Amino acid sequence: MAGPPAPRPSLPKAPLPQDLRSFTAKCQFAWFAVLLLVWTTLLLAFPLDPDYTAGELLDHLTLWLESGVLYPALGEGSPPRVLNYPPLVLILGRALTALGAPPLLAGRLVNWLGSALIVAALAAWLRARGVRGAALLGTIGLLGASVPVIYGAGQFHIEMWAAGLTIGGFALADRGRTDRALFAAGVVLALACFAKQTQVVPALVALAWLWRQRRPGRGLALVGFALVGTAGVAAMSVAWGGEVWRHLIVYTAGTYSLANLGLQLASHAAPWTILLGIAAWAGTRGRRGSGSDLAWWYWCGSLLWSMSAIRDGSGYPYFLDLHLATVMIAGPVIFGDGRTKLRRVVVPWLAAAQVVGANISVGALVAVNLGRLAERSGELASVCAALPPEGPVLVEEAGLARACGRRPELHPFIMTSLARRGLWDASTFEEDVRAGSYSVVVVPFDPRDPVPQAQRDRWTQPVLAAFAQARTVETYPSGWRVLRW
Repeated sequence: MAGPPAPRPSLPKAPLPQDLRSFTAKCQFAWFAVLLLVWTTLLLAFPLDPDYTAGELLDHLTLWLESGVLYPALGEGSPPRVLNYPPLVLILGRALTALGAPPLLAGRLVNWLGSALIVAALAAWLRARGVRGAALLGTIGLLGASVPVIYGAGQFHIEMWAAGLTIGGFALADRGRTDRALFAAGVVLALACFAKQTQVVPALVALAWLWRQRRPGRGLALVGFALVGTAGVAAMSVAWGGEVWRHLIVYTAGTYSLANLGLQLASHAAPWTILLGIAAWAGTRGRRGSGSDLAWWYWCGSLLWSMSAIRDGSGYPYFLDLHLATVMIAGPVIFGDGRTKLRRVVVPWLAAAQVVGANISVGALVAVNLGRLAERSGELASVCAALPPEGPVLVEEAGLARACGRRPELHPFIMTSLARRGLWDASTFEEDVRAGSYSVVVVPFDPRDPVPQAQRDRWTQPVLAAFAQARTVETYPSGWRVLRW
């Protein structure tokens, strides 16, 4: 007699949506961690940073070490330099040089610490809001799809400290339950303003939110902000006099261009359209009481502030806070529990389409820039050999001049902007160029061809006309041109 039929082997259950969500979250975090590590580590192998501003900051730090002056007066006998930023990041960089680090390495290490601060502050704020486990990892991992986060990391920049301190202040203001925490929120928000003066805008947003909530101890946040702000302003005024405020306020105000705003929006907002949409939906309809949510205030303020990219010379840093705020709100929606079909199915698939494309774009940007840096580093010795052994050198990129061990004559973008606004007399410099006072000039374009807009913003027309009269133009594969008279 036959026994009972053998039990059929059970088939593995199809992954539940939450299982898939958890797996995706971990993959996205791994992508972010690996990409950030590869980018910041490999940058250390090169004597140049890919960003124009990084070279200027390196020059400011090096000149400060050489001359003892950080905010020089514009005039006879003073180097034509303008530092657009408060001194916090450069003070940290100088502290590392005192420990033996070369200026370029010091600047990169300071920025790396600022990137770590962003991750730590964002994670702390998310955890305080109840985001845990895979949802937390996935939310942090979305930073790997952000050009302002990845590209800005590892280079000599000030934005990471500015944004990291801002998020830390917001986290303390949002979730701080003690008088000490609220006082600390004001202190940290004030410190962010000494990394980048424009952070006063999100700082005031956070303080206004606190005041609107009528929370006990809210006045202590204002006290902390006012005390540190007043002390910082006083210390800067004592150290550098009124000149520091001309650099930070008068000289920094620039010209404006709708075309530049459109370009920046296309570059840094359009690739995040779906993520921005998810954040907007989550902030207004996805959760109750959005008007009392500080993260939503941060997002709205960052969106409005990103419009200041209408300023000529603006770039990806203007969208850093917007990307961080978007991650803050959209991440938990994408990787958290899906209680509705919209959040369980539609939102993750929409986000996946956006994030995968952004991941590929950011990864490609990293690969292209590393390849470009490798090529330029290979040409560096011959370009440096082309410079005259003594005297001032005229090099468009300050980082290149410093990599050759030379002090650049000026920072062309800001000085040209000041000349066009009547704040700097460029006539002597223009005459020197026309007279051949600079036997060699190094620029990343051929002045005999139609000049790109970026270079028209960096050099006055008389200077460009003089460049076009160069006797020879030696072209390097990476794009450098050595002009000789």
